[in-house]
Amino acid sequence: MNVTVHGPAAGDPLLFVMGWGNTADQPAVRWLLDTLAGAGFRTRAIEIPTNVTSFEEEYLAPLADAVADGPTPERVLTHSTGGLIAAHAVGAGVLPERVVHLSPWWGLNPSQRLPFRVLGALPTSRALVSVEPDRETLGDLAAPDARDPIGLSPSFVREIRRAQSSLPSAADGAVAFCTLTDGLVGVDAIGERLPADRIRLYDGGHECFASTGRESVVADAVTALRDGPSALR
Repeated sequence: MNVTVHGPAAGDPLLFVMGWGNTADQPAVRWLLDTLAGAGFRTRAIEIPTNVTSFEEEYLAPLADAVADGPTPERVLTHSTGGLIAAHAVGAGVLPERVVHLSPWWGLNPSQRLPFRVLGALPTSRALVSVEPDRETLGDLAAPDARDPIGLSPSFVREIRRAQSSLPSAADGAVAFCTLTDGLVGVDAIGERLPADRIRLYDGGHECFASTGRESVVADAVTALRDGPSALR
């Protein structure tokens, strides 16, 4: 996993587990990192692999190594697939319970369920499907042309479905931000996992940090990172 460190040297340690296909040089992600730096955080942003054959060996173990290599984080921010990985890492004691999830991928979107079932049944780890992000899905401020198409493999699909089906109980310090019109994650899984007072809804795309109104959404996320779930009530 690639690690990008951003923010003031004396800032509060924050670990950010990015989503599938996110990199620190994407404009919307860079805006988020700059905003976190302005809020006083020293962020270690973790870029995750896009195709894996083992959730434990290629996601959980490298994340544990990345955590061990840096200052112990008291707070964690995640996005999408990063929220699935972090939920397992919290359950394993690798990460603290103070976690703010942005659109966590804890369940499949209804549009994914049949295609993922079919694709996941194929016995290969080769990338067979090309995924190209678009502004309507990610957010109206996204820059899809800054991203290359990503190949989706059956092995990745199988591992994601397995990880979603074996999620540990949600941590008491976990909160989530999501939009009910998210076209990528199953928001019903977020509602099933967290009580309503630990969920904050926003209008926009899958990436709140690439959507109009992102300033207020991220300001609320920063407050939750500093003060915990009670900050959302």
